[in-house]
Amino acid sequence: MSLFERLKFDLLQARRGGPDAAAAAGSLRVLVGEAEGLQKSAHRQRTGPLDDAETLSLIQKSVVGLNEAIAQATSLGRDTSAAVAERALLAAYLPVTLTDGELDSVIREVLRGQPDARLGDVMRVLQTDHRGQYDGNVARIRAQALLADAGIGSGR
Repeated sequence: MSLFERLKFDLLQARRGGPDAAAAAGSLRVLVGEAEGLQKSAHRQRTGPLDDAETLSLIQKSVVGLNEAIAQATSLGRDTSAAVAERALLAAYLPVTLTDGELDSVIREVLRGQPDARLGDVMRVLQTDHRGQYDGNVARIRAQALLADAGIGSGR
């Protein structure tokens, strides 16, 4: 089952869940609607159902937006419980994030396999093999540090 199909299935289950699941159903309905809109978009490179990477990208954008909304609401002293609950709901669809130690291990493995690797090489491997499992800025900083420790420049 693709991630998009799982979202649609979970939306159906939430709709059947009654009033207790209404907030989840609303959040999932918006996300499924955005995914269906993207699927029909003329700007999309291919036709057919969304793949997991496209669906994951939508979920990640929603989580980033929620994080910004929570930060703003918190600074204004407003209630953030609904946004926090929605973020937790969407986080369940995200892949498990690599810890700093795991990220360092992946970067070191790339450097062992490609002794002359540069920052761009490391980031390409991370993007290919671990998409959605790391924060890009953290990965860049860690890669630059490990490249410097190995005596390799960080050029792309």
